[in-house]
Amino acid sequence: MILRPVDESAEPQTPVVRLESDDPLRQTKPIRLEIPAEEHQTSLRLDLPKPAVEELRSYEPGIEALIETETYDPDSLEKKWGEKQIFSKDFPWGWFVLFGILLAGAVLWSLQRVEKAEVKSENLRADTQSALKKEADEETQASNDIDRIEESIRNFFTAGSVDGMARLVRQPGRVRPLMVEYYAMRSLVPNRLLRIKLLQPLTLDNRANFWVASVELSNSRASNLIIEILDSGEPRIDWETFVCYQPMPWDSFAQDRPTGTSFDFRVYIESDNFFSHEFKNDSQWNCFHLTALDSEEALFGYAQIGSAVSQQIIELLGNNEGKKTSVILRVIIPAGLQSKRGVVIEKLMSSRWLYLDPPDSGS
Repeated sequence: MILRPVDESAEPQTPVVRLESDDPLRQTKPIRLEIPAEEHQTSLRLDLPKPAVEELRSYEPGIEALIETETYDPDSLEKKWGEKQIFSKDFPWGWFVLFGILLAGAVLWSLQRVEKAEVKSENLRADTQSALKKEADEETQASNDIDRIEESIRNFFTAGSVDGMARLVRQPGRVRPLMVEYYAMRSLVPNRLLRIKLLQPLTLDNRANFWVASVELSNSRASNLIIEILDSGEPRIDWETFVCYQPMPWDSFAQDRPTGTSFDFRVYIESDNFFSHEFKNDSQWNCFHLTALDSEEALFGYAQIGSAVSQQIIELLGNNEGKKTSVILRVIIPAGLQSKRGVVIEKLMSSRWLYLDPPDSGS
């Protein structure tokens, strides 16, 4: 440590004050301020007002603030700095909500599509299995029907009596008396079935319980049969179409011309225009040409224009493109009729040579 003598006689240096400039390009230069000697030696004192006269602060705390004993954690105060500024800003929550809704909708839509696809696949699988089972059941049923049909046909042709045949025919209560009358004039000769040349389902008026069979017999005769499968599953043969039953021979009816009695004949019918005698007025009558199987005689049937039977026949022929059609007609020759070939058509009994249902005996 070195002690330096102080020269009190040295002149005090003039204080230097540097003035700063706001312009960064201008260089700051020092300026010397000279203080008069008398002022340099004189000390100045700032007089403050008395507390009793003026308040030193704009706000003086009350007594409650002076006795406040609650203390504060500085860290906790600092933690709240800026919170107001952060949460006061507008944040786009609506876009996030909208995006969330769309995302949730897409997920639900996908789940529904997956669920629907699974349900559709399951339904398709069930439908396929059901269709296969139905087809298998139908094949089994058809096979059983064929076996029963073949057995019924054999028994039908080998039966040696009307009663034996009647047990195998359709509508036996109505048909058996016709069989008795028919075979009273013909011999019943049993025939052995050689083979069935054709056997296939037949739909009649939306009824699918019929079959048609073409058979060959031991007497070298070929025959066609129509078979109905009953609800019980038993096959029944339509005897009337097998023999083409007529209440009397058609040729005999045409020649003898019995009057006053109605007959139900299986005939072929087609439109004609032969008008004579009582039926010469073509504005009153519709004319039809009538023939029968294995017969040479032809008759003319007349039905009044506008009648139910006339409209039914015209509609039936129209559906068959005007061609000759097989029907069962109820006809009558009125007493005293002068027309030698004319008959009156009373009713269309069936639109084919087969009765799907038993005819009304009272009609």
